[in-house]
Amino acid sequence: MLCKGVVDASLERRSIAERELNGFIRQHPDTASVVAAHEALGNMYYREGRYRKALHQLDMELIEHSAAEDAKEVHSFFSVLSQYPDLEIASNLPSEVQAETVGENLYLPVRANGFLGIYIVDTGANVSALCESEARRLGLITHETVSKALDVSGASIGMRVTETPDLWIGKTHLKHVAFAVYPDSSEPFVELPKGHKGILGISVLIALGAFRIDRDNHFEILSNPKSTAQNLPIVFNGASAVAQIGLNGKTLSFIFDTGAARSYLYPPIIAAVPDLARTARRQYQSVTGASGSTVQEVFIMPSVNLFLGKNVVLSPATVLLRGDTEDSKWAAGILGFDLISQTLPITVDFRRMQISTE
Repeated sequence: MLCKGVVDASLERRSIAERELNGFIRQHPDTASVVAAHEALGNMYYREGRYRKALHQLDMELIEHSAAEDAKEVHSFFSVLSQYPDLEIASNLPSEVQAETVGENLYLPVRANGFLGIYIVDTGANVSALCESEARRLGLITHETVSKALDVSGASIGMRVTETPDLWIGKTHLKHVAFAVYPDSSEPFVELPKGHKGILGISVLIALGAFRIDRDNHFEILSNPKSTAQNLPIVFNGASAVAQIGLNGKTLSFIFDTGAARSYLYPPIIAAVPDLARTARRQYQSVTGASGSTVQEVFIMPSVNLFLGKNVVLSPATVLLRGDTEDSKWAAGILGFDLISQTLPITVDFRRMQISTE
């Protein structure tokens, strides 16, 4: 029951997962495995924007395993989030908006708390985000938290928390959308113009249900996506969307991250496909995340051919060798917008949990 409940939670089968995981908790209250049940429920509630329920599962997890460092680190963040109402989908109607590409990021027009903005579409962000000056522009009150976020560079960054009562994307109206708030000096905000300093994270994108992006930056919110010849499954590991990508006849797990301007590879890809290392050269390279840049030891390969419904090429291909983040210990890499844009048009469907290319 535990394994099936965890799988159903990772596939957004919410009512089924609740029944299975709560049933397991009732039947096995004193086992070590109950922590996994609380963790799966907590992550599912967090992705859905049900923060009080997520905090309760985190508290239960810490009762069972008081030394869980990851849970202790995020507890302050969840405690502040739980003071806000849950995310609410007030309306979700099919619509089309004109997105824009700045650098290697896709931006959507939004109306947040009555103010127009253009924010990054970021499936890799486990919470939506603003910088401090943007939160002030929107008239939002921020609250302190002692939790820190860890980025791709391996560095951590402090954050505050706020929520906007209203967020419109096309004809979709969301209420009580939570945002982490970072310093203006953090990436990617430091170089962005006024009105662009926001990120739409995974809870917002799940709430849209399904959306299609084409090569002309048309962004369609869909009620019933059309079937295509190429469907790739996606699942959630915690708050991370994970896509199954083909490489040299093998299927590997990548973090599906539309907000990453650049794709990176992680050490597990070398273990899975040892031949890749034959063309690699070892060197040091600057890696930039939200908190700034760090210099890391990397493998650089001329190119890697991947299959994401279509053949895509990562050139050059960089393997981050430090493995500082939790994702880097098991994922083959980060599938960023530089590769995703090669597959357009693409449909991301969080109802059916699949990515479709045409």
